[in-house]
Amino acid sequence: MRNHRIASRLVLRIGAVWLLGLALATLGCSSSASTSDAASASDTQSSDLQGGDSLRADTSQADVADTSLADIAGGADASLADVPGTEDTSLADVAGTEDTLLDDASSAADTNADATGTTDAATDDGSATADAVDVDASATIWLHTDKNQIKTADGAIWRGRGANIQDTRSCNACAWNQPNVGEVKRRIDELVDVWGANFMRLTLESYSDSGGRVHWAGVLDDSDYLDDIKEIVAHIGSKPGVHVLLSLWIDPSFTSDGWPTDETSKVWERLAESFAFDGHVLFGLVNEPESNFDGGLDADVWEAMNKTVAAIRAVETKLGAPQHLIAVQGTRAWARNLDYYVSHPITAGGGTNIVYETHPYNPQADFDALVFEPSKTLPVVIGEFGPAGGQTLPDATVLMDGAELRNIPYLAWTFHMRCPPSLLVDNSGGGCGVGMTLEPTEWGMLIKNRLAQPWKTP
Repeated sequence: MRNHRIASRLVLRIGAVWLLGLALATLGCSSSASTSDAASASDTQSSDLQGGDSLRADTSQADVADTSLADIAGGADASLADVPGTEDTSLADVAGTEDTLLDDASSAADTNADATGTTDAATDDGSATADAVDVDASATIWLHTDKNQIKTADGAIWRGRGANIQDTRSCNACAWNQPNVGEVKRRIDELVDVWGANFMRLTLESYSDSGGRVHWAGVLDDSDYLDDIKEIVAHIGSKPGVHVLLSLWIDPSFTSDGWPTDETSKVWERLAESFAFDGHVLFGLVNEPESNFDGGLDADVWEAMNKTVAAIRAVETKLGAPQHLIAVQGTRAWARNLDYYVSHPITAGGGTNIVYETHPYNPQADFDALVFEPSKTLPVVIGEFGPAGGQTLPDATVLMDGAELRNIPYLAWTFHMRCPPSLLVDNSGGGCGVGMTLEPTEWGMLIKNRLAQPWKTP
């Protein structure tokens, strides 16, 4: 988009110079015009990816996270250069004097670019660009809720679908090697550019101690890890129309039942500051509130969620940032159940721009109660699903059909080779998987084929 503006300005400015020169020539005068341009490029460094999951009611986070991969060979570093940023190009003067006509032409080019309403993808660091035109254009990527729907800035219903993808710890598969952002980017490229996803959930994975891992600490204690996450999120933002649900997946701040705490709020304050003006980013508070099968603790889970939302909203207000969409997870049974929120929606920050995330690893007989009925009242996001916990591949197809007919965004678990149900074949040789062939499993082929088809409409 920025290159397009530069080209538009050059055409208009050169045309203005030509007209002025023609006029001067008619009067027997001569003119000379000079042009100068400057371009700058920045490469984004790369590092690594991979992780694990706590999907089902019979599998805890610890079960997956504690899988020891200490014998994994060190992954080779990979790097992917981002598209260079381009600086503005200007024309200096005509016949030694400042030409106001050129300024008018430049202004017209900017106005025309604004009128298109096209979103500027992102700068190399993922932030909005400095000039006012780009900031205005970037606003078109922001999402908002309207009753039980998620909508784009222009009021259209947003239809997001894709998969979960792991950070540099990669479901605990790569925490034993040096972080490799480049591998995460490579998988993002495959998921978006080849499979066709426009939505993904980036799972953040941290531990209270190393346990032999090379990297394990969270964003409050490991600034390099936060920088890696920023780089990954910026890379996602460089892809037009793609959104990311940034989610705390495994974090030592959670309670033993997976609820957020005051310490979790501190983590989110840091993340909210880091991504305050990134409109393609949604925030997912936790992974899966566990157990509580009878709903007796629903009110307590709600209170913990509401308090964490308030912490994020306070940061946004302080910085003058728009409200991001915030996903709160189901109150029980590993984030499956949303019914408490139907009668008790989140109220923090005015209760606006809240979405309700469910992980329905269930057979299709349960979909009405877990997903479709709540979606009549709430803006629902399916944060995880797949052939596990009683769900089959045909069940997953029924879930996607029903979600699309109701405009419910959904995210398959997961774009990984050893974090079941995995979308990728394990071509890693038991290692971290850096550079491995990204071949879909049967589950992966179902999702890849689905993303190649148009969204189902009533």
